[in-house]
Amino acid sequence: MNPSQVDAMRYLKTKTLTILTGPPGTAKTLLSIHAACEKLQKREIEKIYYVKPIVSTPGEQGLGFLPGNLEEKIAPHIMPIRDSLAVFMQKGKADYLIEKKIIEFLPIEHLRGRSLHRCMIIADEMQNATTHSVMTILTRLGDNSSIALLGDVVQRDLANRYGHDGLSDALRRLGSNQSVGHVNFGYNEIVRSDFVKSVIHAYSDLYSPT
Repeated sequence: MNPSQVDAMRYLKTKTLTILTGPPGTAKTLLSIHAACEKLQKREIEKIYYVKPIVSTPGEQGLGFLPGNLEEKIAPHIMPIRDSLAVFMQKGKADYLIEKKIIEFLPIEHLRGRSLHRCMIIADEMQNATTHSVMTILTRLGDNSSIALLGDVVQRDLANRYGHDGLSDALRRLGSNQSVGHVNFGYNEIVRSDFVKSVIHAYSDLYSPT
């Protein structure tokens, strides 16, 4: 692992809130699900929740806008977790954890009013969540629980100006909190493939503050 990944894993294991930002292919989701599965194996938690906004510019839309029954609507959104699990876990075990809802996808609108105890929440693509949605996710956290906020502000689909998204806002508000760890991955830490690295370098101007 590179130094940023080492820092990320340390925060994921020890902090109540870990914020991982940076370009695609830097293993933000993989690191988070790996840390969560370690906690699950050690019985530090009982459940892993995967939360991801379902967006349609200019704002967020619910699962009701998608065709099919609930399972069919959820299936595409849990694929990033399946992809990450495939790196370090046998398919049968991963399927079992998902089928038994030990690892469960939750739409943001289904979180309101809930208290989530003894779990780890992986909140992915948070650049596409509004400030209020991120606050909703963070305030669900119960006893013996932790959360990872992941995202890349350049891949924002919300119709507002650069930086005005739930991920950036949470970092601004909570970055100095002692219970929070933050790692911002750089271009040189892309591990997905050399091609992805070259693509991100080609679009590097998008990562320059405006």
